Amino acid sequence: MKNNQKPRAVFDTNVWLSGLIFGGKPGQLIKLFGNDAFLIVVSEELLSELRRKITQRFPLYKSSLDLLEMSLRKDTELVKLGSQTVTICRDPDDNKVIETALIGECRFIVSGDKDLLVLGSYNNIKIVKPAQFLEILSTA
Repeated sequence: MKNNQKPRAVFDTNVWLSGLIFGGKPGQLIKLFGNDAFLIVVSEELLSELRRKITQRFPLYKSSLDLLEMSLRKDTELVKLGSQTVTICRDPDDNKVIETALIGECRFIVSGDKDLLVLGSYNNIKIVKPAQFLEILSTA
């Protein structure tokens, strides 16, 4: 990144969920998040969705979620949604991910969701898979 600026990114809830439960590339990103390699932007809506999905689908990971959420609240930039309206996604639930990125002035959305990935980018925000974001970080 130019001027040693850390990249600003929104991680879709599926990235946090995959990293927490399965590891892999999303898990590598979670570890890098702890190392301060980039700035994560979140919204209450995304945190609520993550909490709901883990509680419903993976209740055994509730304590891991509690630790992750505590870290997210402490080490990310929390934005308030509602000042912009996005209606571009074929899955309306995904619009809040883009809205979070817009309000948070992010350069990247990291997601495994085909409904977001099909867009490629939105308003100069690149929508990439976790592996692509790892590659971007390694060349920064």
